[in-house]
Amino acid sequence: MEKVITCSMSREDVEKDCIEWAKEIASVYQPDLLIFIAKSGFLFAKPMVSVFGCQMVEIAASRPQSAAKDRAGGIIRHIPEKIILTILSSPFMYWFHEHKRERKIKVPGRLVQEAERPHHKILLVDDSVDTGWTIFHTKKIIRTYFPKAEVKTAGYALIEYSRKRVEVDFYRHKNKVILTATSRKSKQYDGFIRDYEKWEKGNEEAG
Repeated sequence: MEKVITCSMSREDVEKDCIEWAKEIASVYQPDLLIFIAKSGFLFAKPMVSVFGCQMVEIAASRPQSAAKDRAGGIIRHIPEKIILTILSSPFMYWFHEHKRERKIKVPGRLVQEAERPHHKILLVDDSVDTGWTIFHTKKIIRTYFPKAEVKTAGYALIEYSRKRVEVDFYRHKNKVILTATSRKSKQYDGFIRDYEKWEKGNEEAG
């Protein structure tokens, strides 16, 4: 396994970077629907959709141990950032998650509604692709809802290890673990969650 480096990025820097990334993608692929993997994918998809000018919906995928991870959220905030980054870049983490292959997929009503409309090019966006299992399972489900559409994938951070399972069409950073607003460790996490929940509520009301 190639060496994985770690770094921290502010929410603002990530959003600016995603706009430039989306411009690069748009030069070769122009989606008419963007689907992000909730919740983290929202941070990356929102600035990207402003470039594509298309609809954006979510799909949720969780590992069996996600509930335990949520309960540990308060503890994680007290662990020094350096230790968190060291753990996340450890080869053991990828070996551990490799054996957690199952994903519970939740398809919201808004995505079902979009499946009734004529979409030809779909972009599936996630924050990072480490083992590849999440994007593998979600893409498979999306294809069942949009059998006639071309579905391409984009991971902001790609870990080379994931290529054992899936080839991502677009990525911004390779072999890099990025700690940003989607992490409970980040001081910007609460603001990110508020914005995501506000967007989600607006979608429910619109639906």
